[in-house]
Amino acid sequence: MLTARRGLIQHRLFGLPLHPLLAAAYPVVFLFATNAAEQVTLSPLWRPLALSVSTTAATLVSLRLITGGWHRAALLATILVIGFFGYGHVWNAVGDRLDSQWPLIGAWTLLVTIGLYAAWRFRRWAPRATPALNLVAAVLLLMNAWGLTQAVVALGAPEAPRGIELTSLDLAPASGELPDVYYIVPDRYGGSSALAEAYEFNNEPFLRALEERGFAIARHAHANYIKTPLSLVSALNMDFLDDDALVGEQRSGADDGPINRRLRERLTVPAALKEIGYQYLHVANWWEPSATNVDADRTFRYDGQDEFSSALAQTTLLRALDEPQQAAQDRYGRDVFRQHTLYELETLEAIAETAGPKFVFAHLLIPHDPYVFDIDGSPVLWSEEEGLGRIESYGRQLAYTNARLLALVERITEADEDAVILLMADEGPLPGARGTHELGGFRWRTATDMELEGKFGILLAMRVPGADLEQAGFHDSITAVNAWRVIFNARFGTDLPMLPDRAWAHESLYQFFDFFEITDRLDTG
Repeated sequence: MLTARRGLIQHRLFGLPLHPLLAAAYPVVFLFATNAAEQVTLSPLWRPLALSVSTTAATLVSLRLITGGWHRAALLATILVIGFFGYGHVWNAVGDRLDSQWPLIGAWTLLVTIGLYAAWRFRRWAPRATPALNLVAAVLLLMNAWGLTQAVVALGAPEAPRGIELTSLDLAPASGELPDVYYIVPDRYGGSSALAEAYEFNNEPFLRALEERGFAIARHAHANYIKTPLSLVSALNMDFLDDDALVGEQRSGADDGPINRRLRERLTVPAALKEIGYQYLHVANWWEPSATNVDADRTFRYDGQDEFSSALAQTTLLRALDEPQQAAQDRYGRDVFRQHTLYELETLEAIAETAGPKFVFAHLLIPHDPYVFDIDGSPVLWSEEEGLGRIESYGRQLAYTNARLLALVERITEADEDAVILLMADEGPLPGARGTHELGGFRWRTATDMELEGKFGILLAMRVPGADLEQAGFHDSITAVNAWRVIFNARFGTDLPMLPDRAWAHESLYQFFDFFEITDRLDTG
């Protein structure tokens, strides 16, 4: 009797139509687990997961009222979930072979309709299919939960700065009160020679405008590393990276989680400035690794879709609401990208008016693609970007970036004429065909000198009023690792030695910390 009762309980438990809820959770958990290294924290997961499961639960209840039975309602709900979350993945798989989304939209609508009709018509087998559907959905969900578990384990407590020891720094203003300090990072803003050669863009008018406003320009400046997190961590710690330590923390060669996590930990520059009384204001974009920092007193971020939510939306039926001709490999939500960028620029202008002393870090999304800004800031549709081509589109977005940066500099210096401003890119734009390098298909050992110059040449302009920057270590071919050493020497009384101006590429995105030196292949003027 006891065995029979246990079997009945198990039958009823496994017979509960839970598969729609499990199916709704799976694509969210799968995408997050697949990209856990880019997320750094679990916080981007919860809102889309809750929205997906709760919406599916509401749909299930509504269908129960219509059908009169839970099992048939659950089967209909699961088909709708698959139809909604599967579309974007199918488009990404076949989009390169189609001229537009319309054929897939038609075929997908037909398939979902057939599935719904079958579930409605053959309702008798819905209860018998329920245990199997529950099992499949649960197994898929649990397999990806392991990836989340690994991500949680990797998120340890913030560590001390891994560059210069704070105890070795004795910062003090060279004269007067503490000035406001700004570190503004325009993502993928290339150096002068690369812009002229590869993008047919003359940046001299902008550079001269900066010089008129008190900036020193390093026209042959270079990044030390090839990607954003590598460059930012090195620059903010004023030191080269410990590649052995990074490799030791990797789960695979493509795992960039170790360096992404360091962006959230204590970094030398902001930590040192806070030691002498600065408030740290962090202006973030949608990219999760630079969304905040453990030392930030205040973080400003657009309260809309973050990078993960936007990427998730692009894998769903919402993709069909974009321009039907939009490329399958274009994974960005264009309007979300615009909104984050505009929020950052407006926030920086407003921050300039607030009381100091303040250290302001801002990682701007522009002129990084997608190219959603025309010269005057008006929106650019994907079809328009394709028509203009990558070179022209980058140039137009760069011209808009220049105009906004000049306006921002004016606002900052009006509020504090002694403000220290570092405009320094993390990396240059990608050479070659759009998207090829992002997907890991490019081997940097095969890069030409022009491709390396285009990727490593960066904007580097600093304003330190009343300082002798050359005496502090500034020169025309300086690299990013030395920028803050110059500023600390020139304005805060340190005597930091300049590091050798060296640069390293990595093999590919699949060998993220497999560095090799390319210093002698760069244009140093």
